[in-house]
Amino acid sequence: MGKYFVGYITAKSLDGLTRVQARKLTHLNIAFAPMVGDITVLELSEQQQEYLAEIRSFNPELKILISTGGGDNHGHGEATRTPEGLKKLVDSTMDIVNRYDLDGIDCDWEFPGDNGIIEEKYQHTALLKAYREELDKLGASNGRKYWLTTAAAAGQWYLDRTEIHKSHVYLDFINMMTYALRGWDNPAGHHTCLYEPENAPVVHSVDTDVKLMTDAGVPIEKILVGVAFYSRRWDHIANINNGLNQPSPYSGGFGPDYTEIVLKYEKNKEYVKHWDDVAKAAYLFNGKTLISYDDPLSIQYKCAYVKEKNMAGAFYWVHSADHTGILFDAMYDHLLLGEE
Repeated sequence: MGKYFVGYITAKSLDGLTRVQARKLTHLNIAFAPMVGDITVLELSEQQQEYLAEIRSFNPELKILISTGGGDNHGHGEATRTPEGLKKLVDSTMDIVNRYDLDGIDCDWEFPGDNGIIEEKYQHTALLKAYREELDKLGASNGRKYWLTTAAAAGQWYLDRTEIHKSHVYLDFINMMTYALRGWDNPAGHHTCLYEPENAPVVHSVDTDVKLMTDAGVPIEKILVGVAFYSRRWDHIANINNGLNQPSPYSGGFGPDYTEIVLKYEKNKEYVKHWDDVAKAAYLFNGKTLISYDDPLSIQYKCAYVKEKNMAGAFYWVHSADHTGILFDAMYDHLLLGEE
């Protein structure tokens, strides 16, 4: 089976996907259709619908899904607390699929149990099951395959709060968010590294978290590795060990997008680019600020890992963060080129 190459794109950035890029992707997730009250809502403008039609003309085989929820949107838990609420939510999402002639749903509930309600573990499973049933019902009526995927966090805490070891049966594949592994905490480190760095005080990497998920019972051939088109940063850290593992008076936060990294930071003589060959991760450091990000070399190693482990493929967040196309091309070249 060929690998999946999946991109996330915002509705307002649909015009940023080129013909060449559309022909290289297997799936495109429009992010996001947010929860408003207890329903999912998406209203594409006429111009956005024209861009969507143009993308389809570029590649009629491209599968376009609506991604629901997102990191800044909450409400899945309350909406799915009753059978009536669950049905209302599912019906509203299916309405979006039908209205815009989409190929399926990517459920991005971030995250079940965040509010301490243990029952959301089971509500999450019920939602995926209901989506699967409705998509299959629609497919049976028109002979078309509809896709159901989910964005899953990396780490044991996500496995504890969901039944992904069971609910994966409803999913075609899982977009495992193997980024922001760090960057919301201390000390400074890699936010999307393939392997554990030496002497890291926090245990997090693509390899570690993929193993956790497969050990929990999720088939590895259903998992996609995530690539970050954005960075995380730590400020006011000591000029020791090139900034790695050094505490900041503040938690880490969002750093520049890859476009800005290429055009501004990598050309800034104050910053030195470093490569951690153990973690297979790139970062910049200027003596007080560390910026962790994916670059073409880290992507090469991630794609090699996907192939070696027989994983489903790789995806990226988010298209508008790389206007250079460098990271997109690196993913395609190392994931799919020569295998089509």
